[in-house]
Amino acid sequence: MPAVCRPRPAVRAALVLALVLAFAAQAAPGLCQSLNLRDLVVDNQAGTLTARFGVLVGGAKEVAESLEDGAVLALTCQARLYQRRDYWLDGLRAENTFVSRLRLDSLTREFVLDIPGREAPLKNKDLEALLAEGWSDIGLSLGPWNALRHGASYSLGLDVKLNQADIPNWFKRLLFFWSWDVIPATSYKLDFKY
Repeated sequence: MPAVCRPRPAVRAALVLALVLAFAAQAAPGLCQSLNLRDLVVDNQAGTLTARFGVLVGGAKEVAESLEDGAVLALTCQARLYQRRDYWLDGLRAENTFVSRLRLDSLTREFVLDIPGREAPLKNKDLEALLAEGWSDIGLSLGPWNALRHGASYSLGLDVKLNQADIPNWFKRLLFFWSWDVIPATSYKLDFKY
C-alpha cells in the first residue's frame, strides 16, 4: 500500500496565505479605480438652479488601457432634485443628465473628450490632464431658481458612472450578467434647506 503524503497544517496555512495574497495582488489595481466627487454645490446662476461639481477619476491607467483597446467610454452624471416631505414620498422637482464621451484617436494617439455645449472636443496625449480639464467643473441646470420655496427641505441625488458606450441594447440584454462599467458607479446625496 503506497504511503500518502499530506502537508503539515503549517504548510497548508502557508499555501492558503500565498493563494490569498496572489489573488489580492491581482485585485489591487482595481481597488484604486474610483469616481470621486469634488465640491458638490447647488447655486443660482443667472436665475437658474444649477448643480456644480467636479469628477476625479482614480485609476486613469486602467481607463487608458481600455481606450487603447478600442473602447469608447461615456461619463454619465444624472442629477435629481427632490423636495423632502415628512409624511409622503419625496417629490421629484427636476432632473438632468450630463453625458461626456471619451475615446482615443488612433491616428494622432491623442485622447479626445467630447463635452456637451462645446463646439470642439478637448484633445491631449496626457489622459489625466485631459480629464482634469474637462471634468473638473461640470454644471447641470435644474430649472428656475424661483421654483424653490423658502423654508423647504430639498435633497439632490447625483449618480455618476463611467462605462463603455456604443454597445447595442440586444447585446447588453444577452450578456445581462456582464458589467459594462469601467469604474464602479457611485452615488452622492446632498441635503439642504432653502
